[in-house]
Amino acid sequence: MVWKFLSSQRLALGAVVALGALPFPVVTAQSARLDVGSFTISVNGQRVGREQFSMQQVLTNDGATVEVRSESAVGDTRTALRLEADSAGTPVRYSIESRRGAELTLRLGGQRVRGRFATLARSVTGEAAREYLLRPGAVVVEDDGIVQYALIVRRRALAEGTGVTLPSLTPVANAQGVVRVVLEATSDTVVIAGARRVAQRYRVVTASGEVRLVWAEGDGQLLRLSIPARGLDAVRDDVPR
Repeated sequence: MVWKFLSSQRLALGAVVALGALPFPVVTAQSARLDVGSFTISVNGQRVGREQFSMQQVLTNDGATVEVRSESAVGDTRTALRLEADSAGTPVRYSIESRRGAELTLRLGGQRVRGRFATLARSVTGEAAREYLLRPGAVVVEDDGIVQYALIVRRRALAEGTGVTLPSLTPVANAQGVVRVVLEATSDTVVIAGARRVAQRYRVVTASGEVRLVWAEGDGQLLRLSIPARGLDAVRDDVPR
């Protein structure tokens, strides 16, 4: 884990910056939809939840970014995520809110500021601010969630059998590390709503060593996510349109 507590003055500044990400600041922007859909989530063959998501390109005076949003329900836990990233998938702004039943268990906001990423988290245990050095090509890889992988595999110029190691941020766990992304197959078959789709299959290995298999087509349109160690399988409900 690579993080540091801020000094009292920088803590206050970091808190203000991070809170600016919840909600995201209002800017003059144009957007274009890239993808929208939902996933059914199963563990050991039993349905446990669902995630709805959208992905869009946002054009502002500061340039183009890609924004993903998701709302998931797994058991009694409800999570809403919003992540805006640049063309390399590196986070610009980030927010996540999680509830268990009626109880708010986590609210976290983050924003990129001069080569660093500042976050402020409020949970049942209190409030904490963090600041991370944002290394080139860094991506967000949380322990849970599906749509985040669209930004990890999107526009990766990889040959079959080759990969890339990227710096990673896991804001919810207050951690930094690396993630390994390998294109295992350029042409694999996934069945979505009874239709056979040809997709690229990626192997994503997190900083903890957990393997996650990702199937995507086109420009990062996700079809399926599998985490073998957890018996988890998330399959898209409908084909991309």
